[in-house]
Amino acid sequence: MLNCRTDCEGLDIVSVACSRFDTIIELTLAGLLLFMPLAFGAVQPWSREVVIVLSGVIVLSFLLKMLWQKQRSMFRHWAYVPIAALLLIVVLQLVPLPCSLVSVISPNTAALKSELLGDLPNAGIRLDKMTLSFYPHATRHDLRLMLAVAGVFVVVLNVFRRPEQIKRLLMVIAAIGGIVAAIALAQTLFGNGKLYWFISTKYSEGYSGPFVNHSHYGQFMNLSMGAALGLIIVKLYEDFAGKKATPATIATYLGSVSARSLWILIAIIILGITTVFSSLTRGGMVSMLIAVGFTTLMLMRRYSFKEHGWIMVLIALGAFTCVLYVGFDAVYDRLATLRNLDQYSSR
Repeated sequence: MLNCRTDCEGLDIVSVACSRFDTIIELTLAGLLLFMPLAFGAVQPWSREVVIVLSGVIVLSFLLKMLWQKQRSMFRHWAYVPIAALLLIVVLQLVPLPCSLVSVISPNTAALKSELLGDLPNAGIRLDKMTLSFYPHATRHDLRLMLAVAGVFVVVLNVFRRPEQIKRLLMVIAAIGGIVAAIALAQTLFGNGKLYWFISTKYSEGYSGPFVNHSHYGQFMNLSMGAALGLIIVKLYEDFAGKKATPATIATYLGSVSARSLWILIAIIILGITTVFSSLTRGGMVSMLIAVGFTTLMLMRRYSFKEHGWIMVLIALGAFTCVLYVGFDAVYDRLATLRNLDQYSSR
């Protein structure tokens, strides 16, 4: 690529520079996606700072690319709207508002703050205006993390535009999910109740891999399996283009060299499903089952994928077999607690 540099119009120089920025962004993003789950789910202060720094590198690289490639504008998409709305809601919680307005928006907040601060000197002045947030310092801290994540989202939406880029990103997410799931399964089968076999924590019994919170693990794995399933759909669409998916054709395809990556992706999803159940996160299990059902219905509605329903059956059978081996009784007992939701009224 460097040999293509010319001094005629500078187009090759600009393309080389922009491709370098894209490479930096892709590598940094891959490192960020790998770091967060392995660093206990990025719930500790030091890991959050690393997330903010790496996110800053990604955003700065994108801004430098935009400055270098002056003729290019940002991609317009409706996906900015929910992100902006969420950030606006958080910012609104930090703005001092009249007490009368807070009483309308959140009556309990206004009442509790008035009760707790009513005995302080100059309480009338202090309570004249108040924030919706009970702890503005923590809200500002979380807002900073949200801005970092939103910045990464905007960069990905603008940089990952080509099909090969999108497939690489999905492959990175799926591969990281497979690595984390392998750690979780190893801890389930051979663990001692500690993270990485030597870190004790009161929030985990070692069933959720490197994550401190098994609920975080469940949702992370659901997203990772979604990336793997997306790649499977793309691969089936490409490999069966112009072909009829008959049982004989499918059997021949599954034994071919081109299906090796498909088997890897299927293994990642089966491993992910197994470890979501073994982590005993009810939210993760329920949301995964809902997602599987919805995705299956959507795929069956598309004529081009009606012939590939076998892929969901294959994944379901593999996952069910693995869950039976790991421990179905514990999963059943955990889900059975959903009958008695009264004991979780505070949640």
